[in-house]
Amino acid sequence: MLDIWSDFLSLLSLVAGVVGSILIFESFFHRRWERSILWLALILAAVNQLSSKFAYMDIHTRTAAALGSCLCNALIVMVFYRARWDRALFVSVAGYALFSVPNYWIDWGAMQLFDLTHFQLIWNIPLYSVVFVIKSVSCSAIGLVVWLLHKPLPDSDATPRVWVPLVTIFPVLTLVAFYAVYTRGERQWQGALLVLDVVDVAVLLLFDRLERSAIDREALVAARERARLQDENLQALSQAYSAQRKLTHDFRACLTTLSGMLEQGNVEQAQRYLEELKIRQTERILLVNTHNAAIDAVLNQKGYAAQKRGLDLRFRVNDLSALRLEPVDATLVLGNLLDNAMEACATLPERDRWVEAEILYHAQGNPPSLSISVVNPSRPVRIENGRPATTKQNPMLHGFGLQNVEEILERYGAEYTCFYEKGRFVFSADWPDRPPESKAEKIPRSRHVLLRS
Repeated sequence: MLDIWSDFLSLLSLVAGVVGSILIFESFFHRRWERSILWLALILAAVNQLSSKFAYMDIHTRTAAALGSCLCNALIVMVFYRARWDRALFVSVAGYALFSVPNYWIDWGAMQLFDLTHFQLIWNIPLYSVVFVIKSVSCSAIGLVVWLLHKPLPDSDATPRVWVPLVTIFPVLTLVAFYAVYTRGERQWQGALLVLDVVDVAVLLLFDRLERSAIDREALVAARERARLQDENLQALSQAYSAQRKLTHDFRACLTTLSGMLEQGNVEQAQRYLEELKIRQTERILLVNTHNAAIDAVLNQKGYAAQKRGLDLRFRVNDLSALRLEPVDATLVLGNLLDNAMEACATLPERDRWVEAEILYHAQGNPPSLSISVVNPSRPVRIENGRPATTKQNPMLHGFGLQNVEEILERYGAEYTCFYEKGRFVFSADWPDRPPESKAEKIPRSRHVLLRS
């Protein structure tokens, strides 16, 4: 009977440790696969069970088992979650310490309360069973509290990397404290481990707060970039409308003049008048006409901007009147891509200041799609975190054009690629013409970033 009860307590401790670990991992990281929780639990159970086999062996074996358990947990986090190695190690060690500290202090509290030695406490089976259950439940309780109070940061490729040596020094010090606890076993070292545990939690929360602030700052700058581009589009639409009204007014005046000439029978004079109008009409109101008002506005606005900057902006388009994409999203993507392309080649020699933009609608697809290709000459491009690295003096305040493009395309499940080849930078995308998906139901998409010489 005693063996059955002992096995039950061991199983309870194992389950509580696995549940607590999973709750802590879930509070700091996003899973790679939504349905991987069962495999995660089984692997954690195997690691914890293996680690417990060395709990009552010699000091060096126990120390090695603790270090191995922390490293295994960090590896498990990197496999099952989207986590950097330094953060995975930090959370794994801090979690291991959180679960280890109560084992000593709950025993110590029971010994002080009932005036027992550690040997007497162990052999008082009813009392030690209660203490053992409390220690086991405390693991799940700690994990639950962390899970309730902290949620993982949103996924972002632009999340700033905190200085790695500063992050790793805290878990290393915690492991040193573990070694001192196992080799000396004095209460002072248990107190030091408890203090380090509190410091680990505080530092983790501090780093998360710093990263969250950086993400919020980037989102604010990105929002300002979107607002700027939308303002440009509105101005372009307003200018196009004003030009159209002026053209309509002039057209009516011309019709009145021609009508008067023809009524008076001055056919030759009317012909000369028409020839003069053809000569004076040297500039088209629309450089590009896709039969989509929003896209026409942004393309023409960028076209005139390119002319003023001495750039040759070449368009290849077709009829986009059937396009159902959100106009704001479509104009943001095209505007950002053209801005980046014009900025990249603005400092090159005059013969290399050109941009080729191909925007074609494919109505026969299922669903229909919009293919986009923007090509421009550029100086050598370095790829960082899946996108071209900015060369601005303050990189934290730049590089949001392409980031905005990627965020929008990913919401639609679009496939896109960018690469640098033979002195040219190319960005192309195949954009399904359908409503955007919510973040929770994001359509899987593929992104390819290549760097060629």
